[in-house]
Amino acid sequence: MEVHVIVFITVVVGILLWLCVFNVRSHFSVNKSEEIVFEYPNFLTHNECDRIIQLSTEAGLHKSQVYTSEKDNQDDQHRVSEQCWLDNSVDHLILKISQKAAEISGKPISHQETLQVVKYPQGGFFNPHYDPCVGDIEFCKRMNEKGGPRYMTLLVYLNDDYEGGETAFPKLDKSVKPQKGKAVVFFNTDNEGKILENSMHGGNPVSNGNKWICNKWVRMESMY
Repeated sequence: MEVHVIVFITVVVGILLWLCVFNVRSHFSVNKSEEIVFEYPNFLTHNECDRIIQLSTEAGLHKSQVYTSEKDNQDDQHRVSEQCWLDNSVDHLILKISQKAAEISGKPISHQETLQVVKYPQGGFFNPHYDPCVGDIEFCKRMNEKGGPRYMTLLVYLNDDYEGGETAFPKLDKSVKPQKGKAVVFFNTDNEGKILENSMHGGNPVSNGNKWICNKWVRMESMY
């Protein structure tokens, strides 16, 4: 009797978890007037956050490069930060993040870019922008050659011992305060690949300390 009860509870919990993920995807992709920013407190533990910072420091960070669709070249005035990329094979924790992103987005890991880790020093920032690039501009064609546009963004705060650095959504008049281990998820396009205007976002200037985050982007189609 106890075994049957345990099995029943397990099945119910599984169904509820599936419905939560499904509802997030369905709710988001309806239209741009729907709520599009979702916060996941304790997405990673503090130790896991520290581990990612350690891995990226060991890998080495380099100046972030931003290419704008308007200029079709590098724009150094748009962003001040350093970054590196960590593949799933680097550590089981990186794969864990990829698996979580797949669950939330409803798209397999083959749709994902490599995990990006970013360090914003004091004074660092990222002006408001869209993560995907959609259109006939040559820049967009290059960016979307594999996988299409960036469908979903998963951003995780790896520390919070700094001032400033909020993630701002200007078209929503909303800012997310960094909290170590918290993830912010937002979808950038609808199911047809059209940019959702309210997904515009940016990183406010860091007024004191260093800000660490990691980004996982999920594409519309498989990248490999």
